[in-house]
Amino acid sequence: MRLYVVLSSMGQDRPGLVKEIAEFFTARGINIERSRGCVLGNEFGMIILTSGKADDIEGFIGELDSLREKTGLDINVHKTKAPSHREVQPSIPYKLIAITLDRPGIVHQICKVLYAHGINIDDISTNVDNNPVTGASIFEMTCYFSLPVKVKIADLKTEFASISDESNIDIRFDAVVSK
Repeated sequence: MRLYVVLSSMGQDRPGLVKEIAEFFTARGINIERSRGCVLGNEFGMIILTSGKADDIEGFIGELDSLREKTGLDINVHKTKAPSHREVQPSIPYKLIAITLDRPGIVHQICKVLYAHGINIDDISTNVDNNPVTGASIFEMTCYFSLPVKVKIADLKTEFASISDESNIDIRFDAVVSK
């Protein structure tokens, strides 16, 4: 029987962290199904969906202290279901991109609308960069979400257009077939 585990880690960034994590998994017969990692400030954070045989997963979990010691990372583990066993309602996948001058509250404004319509966020990333010409801090958000059949696209477009006008945020979203 195949088991699934989500591992999240955070710690001081340095070269070789991902190699050490992957090496630890490989040595124990654990497969990396899906992962995300990035440097945030001076910290490196990563979240990984892994899978393996039940005995391998149990052994892997039991040996995580050695990975913590070797890498210096704070590591949390949660057992989960296989992605194919996730309960989902019929929906249409969408990708939203929002760009504006940076300020607090942008993510909240957009996610509040999605939540009000019962829309689940499948994947979200944000970033702030300085514009090389103006020096302004530019915020960018990319968000994949599942639009339930009951939600009218026109209503969502209207609400995002209102936020766009009021807060000067360029918000675009389109249906996607795959990421």
